[in-house]
Amino acid sequence: MLKKMLAILLFLSASPVTGQSRLSVTATVAPTIIRTNYNRTYLYPDSDGQVVEPVFVSGTRNTAGYLAGLGAQYSYAPGWSISAGLWYSQSTMRQLRLPAAGEGTTTVRSRTLRVPLLLNYQPLARRLSPYVSLGLHLDFPFSSRVIVDRTGADTQRLRLGTESGPVFHPMVGAGGRYQFNNRCALIVQPVWAYNLGRFGGAQTYTSSYEVSLLAQLTYALP
Repeated sequence: MLKKMLAILLFLSASPVTGQSRLSVTATVAPTIIRTNYNRTYLYPDSDGQVVEPVFVSGTRNTAGYLAGLGAQYSYAPGWSISAGLWYSQSTMRQLRLPAAGEGTTTVRSRTLRVPLLLNYQPLARRLSPYVSLGLHLDFPFSSRVIVDRTGADTQRLRLGTESGPVFHPMVGAGGRYQFNNRCALIVQPVWAYNLGRFGGAQTYTSSYEVSLLAQLTYALP
């Protein structure tokens, strides 16, 4: 009996999943790590009528964050699909204040609206298959939040403005896709994206790249 059950499970895992819709909706979540190389950079928050200090960053910094959002995927040929979406991304950098400014910490919380444009390839029509993505992330940053905690003084809550226009991130991801049934599937991919900056933004460009563990739940529409 046990051998028969194992044989059935192996057959199901290797058999193609047919009858799927060409169009699917996706829900995406991911933890992220952004590694940035700052070249002695001063950030100047909006004062909003307060006396504020610039935020000085230098050297390599790793900032943790997350992203989440929704999207759609269209299968146009066996194994091939394109996808797009709308994701919200946030990361947080915390550091000590400059010694001349006094004790305390400064926290910069960056927020971005991301539009992924991806080409996907699934080489095997099985329940569990490798899954590869290649494409571009277009990031539209919001103003960042700056929180200054000063020893012996009130906490300051400030805004840090950003330039207009999208930031371009070519990306590549490689992982796996598991098909639960004809409708639902789970895609998990480690993803690497490099920051190319804005067009015409060479003077304010800061080198960085992002690593994330992307988890996507897809549902094929009837």
